Amino acid sequence: MKRFVALQLGVTVLFAALVVVVFGGGDEPAARWWVALALFALVLVAGAFVSRAWSRPAPLAADDPTPQESSVRRLSSHVARSFLVLEIPLVLSAVLGLAGLIGGAVMLVTVVAALAALVFGTWPTRRNVDRFATALERDGASSGLREAFAR
Repeated sequence: MKRFVALQLGVTVLFAALVVVVFGGGDEPAARWWVALALFALVLVAGAFVSRAWSRPAPLAADDPTPQESSVRRLSSHVARSFLVLEIPLVLSAVLGLAGLIGGAVMLVTVVAALAALVFGTWPTRRNVDRFATALERDGASSGLREAFAR
């Protein structure tokens, strides 16, 4: 799981760096900086959504024959969905850059904020895994997530 997240973060960093370099410049008119603020706000909204989602999965069924496998699969799905949600501002900034509406300096604001949100919102830290496991175990079933990520 951590390798997948690290690979995704690496690809996103590389893509973001290329986009900023290609569109470069810091000579955007002041009127375009409102786009940076709007994209930054979108990053904050996406980050808040993903942060809350760590503690909102449906509980495991008590009669699940393979609770740890089910839990890891659901955690993987959660991380993939989190990546999708948190990369929306990055994709929007790339599209706006391709359309010529913003330049690299405006994109940089979005890229830095989105990468920080990606790291904190998708990395399976002990806190995030514990929040997810607690939500899965609400009905008494043991998820085994804490043991799986204790290594």
